[in-house]
Amino acid sequence: MADSAPTIASSLIHNYGNSDTVRTAIFAAFSAVAWYNAIELIVLCFVSFKRWNGTYFWSLLVASSSIVPHCLGYILLFFPTGVTPWVCVTLILLSWVAMVTGQSMVLWSRLHLVLQNTKILYGVRWMIGIDAVLFHVPTAVVLYGSVAEPTGKWARGYEIMERIQLVGFCIQELIISSIYVWETIKLLRLRPEGRPQGVLNQLLVINIVILLLDVAIVVIEYVGYYAVQVMVKPVVYSIKLKLEYAILGKLVTVARGGCDSQELPSSTREINEVSSFPEGNASTFGSRRTSHRQYSAPWFWEDHPSPHAASTSSGVLQTP
Repeated sequence: MADSAPTIASSLIHNYGNSDTVRTAIFAAFSAVAWYNAIELIVLCFVSFKRWNGTYFWSLLVASSSIVPHCLGYILLFFPTGVTPWVCVTLILLSWVAMVTGQSMVLWSRLHLVLQNTKILYGVRWMIGIDAVLFHVPTAVVLYGSVAEPTGKWARGYEIMERIQLVGFCIQELIISSIYVWETIKLLRLRPEGRPQGVLNQLLVINIVILLLDVAIVVIEYVGYYAVQVMVKPVVYSIKLKLEYAILGKLVTVARGGCDSQELPSSTREINEVSSFPEGNASTFGSRRTSHRQYSAPWFWEDHPSPHAASTSSGVLQTP
């Protein structure tokens, strides 16, 4: 007969404190913040995009939504709710994959704004996929093993694998963020007009904050405060997803600069891009070499249109 969820959780906890009151307070505080941020992010996803499609929209929505079940899984696991630990662990694992890999896909999907090198883009995407298999699969195996055998090598194996995957995903996001910074620097050098240095500084600060948040998770894990770390992770990821809106706004400003919509690189125009003309009128514009496009851009695109493009009421970007 399987052990109860709290028994399984106890085998995974190290140095969280002698008081259950402290643990309860930690869980209540961090889960409340994480759930609040998650709900806000989900609402922002739907109100910030004109078209609910594209890799960026879906990865952002999936990563934001997964925060809620991730916190719920740990609450059910750590407290005597009567739920079987197999259900708790399954909920934790599925939401963890969606949250972490979803966050990486968010980073990858906006990389097109500053980078046109398809080899690097494909390489980053392959890196995300390979890391997902290398880290998520072994972690799932040892965590399920810890449920089947709460004491012994399985719990120790999960502790080791948990640290390895946290470092691995931290390095992965560091690589992607470094590519952003480097490509943004090169792009700003080509467009010295305006205040490029201010934009660059803001991008650097945001990426440094994201990196520090990742490092904070790793430090808490290596110190041994597992019960704290598992609830800090969803809070950190919710904050990083919130910063996505600030980052995307800056990257759009840099990428569009003084160009109109047709001068943008193809990798930029393909983000959440759909035909702006109905099926019946397709033949009217069929002879054009390049058709106008409609962007399902976030709200900050609408407030800051390009000086060489006018946005109509339907959201069509037209060149003069």
